[in-house]
Parts: sequence; C-alpha cells; structure tokens
Amino acid sequence: MSEFRGAIRYAKALIDLSVEQNSLEQIHGDMKDFLAVLKKNPALEATLKSPVIIGDKKFAVLKLIFGKSMHVNSIAFFQIIIRKNRGMYLKAIAEAFIIQYNLIKNIARAEIKTAVALDEKTYAEVKDFIAKSTGKNIELKTTVQPELIGGIVVKMEDRLFDASIKGKLQQVKQELLNTYISK
Repeated sequence: MSEFRGAIRYAKALIDLSVEQNSLEQIHGDMKDFLAVLKKNPALEATLKSPVIIGDKKFAVLKLIFGKSMHVNSIAFFQIIIRKNRGMYLKAIAEAFIIQYNLIKNIARAEIKTAVALDEKTYAEVKDFIAKSTGKNIELKTTVQPELIGGIVVKMEDRLFDASIKGKLQQVKQELLNTYISK
C-alpha cells in the first residue's frame, strides 16, 4: 500500500466519522494543529516514523502533547493508527484530511506575493475577487517579497498569475533576447 493511497483511506474514514458525530470542524482544527506542531518540531515527526520506538511510547508522546487540547475522536484515531503500526503515515493522513475537508467545504488555497504588505481593505478586495472568479471559498496566504518591486503574484492550485514589475521586466528581457536571437 502506497503511503498516499493509505493516507487517503484513513483520512476518508476520519472524515466520515467526524461528519457522523458532528465534530468535523473540531477534528479539522485538530489536524491543522497537529501539522503545525509537526512543522515546528521535526523531532516529533522523526519519533513517529522511527521503527525503533514502540507504538505505546509514540502514543504516549502524542497523548502528552495533544491529550488535553484535541477532540477525543482525534486522540482515539491516533491511537488506532499507531496500534496498526502506521504512525509514520500520520502526517500524510492529516494532510489528506485537510484536502478532503477543503473539497467538502469548497475551499481553495491561494497565495499572493506582493512587494509591500497589503492593508486590510486591499487584502479583502483581492480575496473577494479570487472567490468570485473561482466560485470557491478562499484561504489566502500573503507573503511580502520586496524583490517584486511592485504589483502582485497570485498562485492558486496549478495556476500562476504574475502581474509584478519583476515579472514584466523578465518578460521584456526574454522578448528582447528572442528578438536578438532570431535575427
């Protein structure tokens, strides 16, 4: 069983349980928190992936970290996954859960890069424009990259819209090079 296919199956099972028990939003928050902790603590991910550390110890660590803050179903799910010796897949399962959740809730993620930080009004306008263009609820992440000089770069799923000055300058440079080479 490939890691990705197994992760999708487990995530789907957790989604179904969450919907059935009316705890989808709580479990979604738990999975986001779990991924955030893994990102900040690579040692935890290494612990979960380690074949040397027994399952009981892995679950004890997870329960110590998340036991009081997570929904009881999230903790029970972690316990089942670890008991089945699938602790190494917990990160992939949590990521697959987030993807499935986003599909259910019609949420798309977009990332915008600008040369300067956006004010709240501009942020809201950009988010609304993307939402209306796609017909989806948008989770928007912003990044400031002064090297863009000005303008905006929007990346959503497999699409990229580059309206930055840096992008336009690169485009002009390429056109000039193509013109020079073709002569």
